[in-house]
Amino acid sequence: MGAKDPRKAIERLVKQDISAATCLARSIEDPWRRTQALAWVARFSEHQTLQLAREAEKAAADCKDEYQQTAALAWVVAALAECDLKNEAKRVLHVAMDQATHVTPAASRAEALILLLQAGMSLGTDCVQPIADKLDSSCGQDVHWRCRRAIKHAQQFLAGEITPRPFFW
Repeated sequence: MGAKDPRKAIERLVKQDISAATCLARSIEDPWRRTQALAWVARFSEHQTLQLAREAEKAAADCKDEYQQTAALAWVVAALAECDLKNEAKRVLHVAMDQATHVTPAASRAEALILLLQAGMSLGTDCVQPIADKLDSSCGQDVHWRCRRAIKHAQQFLAGEITPRPFFW
């Protein structure tokens, strides 16, 4: 994140002035960054979580390619899950899993799927096992190091050997 990236300011603002954070997130032109920023605001909003998460989901659809459109939804899934909107988080996770099929090359697909798996871990193994399966079936034959790493990490996440990355702090 460069100095001109407002996401850092949003990370601070969401805990101090949710209205200012919302305005700033909505003003971000780049859909990839706007999706993440809106998910941050959704995560810390007490009364507009679902509305803001849906805005973030729409912003993700405007991202420049299938990788970004899919991977950006990990922040939306994580925000919804952390706010105990589990059914909505599962819905977005399923949308993202379906989109992941179109992500090329396989290394990019692996990166998107491992982000989604981490975002969905709190939803339960039954929700993320299909992601691990898709990762293995769609990337398992690829020798790219990102594919191998993602498959290994998926196994480790599911076994409880490593913890998922935090999306919010």
